[in-house]
Amino acid sequence: MIAPVGTGFSKPLGDAKPADFHGVDEDIRSVAQFIKRYVSENGRWGSPKYVLGESYGGMRGAGLAYYLQSNMGMNLNGLILVSPFLNGATGIDGEGMDLGQVTYFPTLAATAWYHGLVPDRPATVQEYMREVEQFARDEYAPALAKGYVIPEAEKKAMAAKLARYTGTRPEYWERADLRVSHPQFLQELKRNDRLIAGRIDSRFVGPAMNPLGEEMDYDPFFPSVGPAYTSAFLGYLHDELKFGRDEEYMVSAFDIDWSWKHKVPGKGGWMSPVPTTVPDLAAAMTMNPGMYVLVQQGWYDLATPFLATKMDLEHLNITPEARKRIQVEHYDAGHMMYLHEPSMRKFRDDLVGFIQATDRL
Repeated sequence: MIAPVGTGFSKPLGDAKPADFHGVDEDIRSVAQFIKRYVSENGRWGSPKYVLGESYGGMRGAGLAYYLQSNMGMNLNGLILVSPFLNGATGIDGEGMDLGQVTYFPTLAATAWYHGLVPDRPATVQEYMREVEQFARDEYAPALAKGYVIPEAEKKAMAAKLARYTGTRPEYWERADLRVSHPQFLQELKRNDRLIAGRIDSRFVGPAMNPLGEEMDYDPFFPSVGPAYTSAFLGYLHDELKFGRDEEYMVSAFDIDWSWKHKVPGKGGWMSPVPTTVPDLAAAMTMNPGMYVLVQQGWYDLATPFLATKMDLEHLNITPEARKRIQVEHYDAGHMMYLHEPSMRKFRDDLVGFIQATDRL
């Protein structure tokens, strides 16, 4: 379990500066150096090797798979991507890029389905997601491609469909020019009840601090879960391991000044205009035919929505054989699907089965 510099107890030492570690490429390089040192000091060069990355760890993990093999001669047996953020173009909405509106939309609909706000509600979220994903790709994306000059009649018709799928009002989508970001949606969904839904796991709800606000003013997931995890972990460190009482433990890295520049494999010195390690993952799978990938994703995750990940995988420039080495599993929970006990059991079984099936291939 690695805490990159700036998280947990990890910090720069000596002449090192935070900027030496706080960036897409800087982070990949420093974590790879740690892995190489650990493997060398513990005599593990001949052992099967797996990297598991969650959330931003998806971008880090995909980058590591390529960096380790191309710079350090270390191939992975497997890469596990848990609720991964891989690509800024697909994984961010509300910033003027219409693709993010499309990739987030099915998870907005899944949230409305979970809270019972969808008319003629299908029996399962899986059934509903098949319908909504097809709509997002075949109807919503072409409508957004027409920009802000879409004919008024088409705009009204599309707003009505968007509202029906998400349990909201057509007028809301019309005023937003068909582009509602997920923080706006989570504020709007249960506004009449003075409640907001969660981003990390949209099953969670909490009282709205400002019922008139345009966007959610906090994520009700964090006060519900964060203090319990922090207390349990620090209690274990301090009381059982007798470690870290005098050190500051950084629970999150939200305040870090991060460089999003990334050198794309095979493109000379070209720096990607948006952060993405999708090309890194494609290169790693192409160059290492013994590497397998497991993706684990929650239906109610509005931090890293499932359609963003699905599109990223679809856009891997790899052979059909390599594509057969990718396994995708979904869970009836959010970003941290292991909080939901049935999903936790499936998560564990999927992970163990993946490693058992691939550690000798």
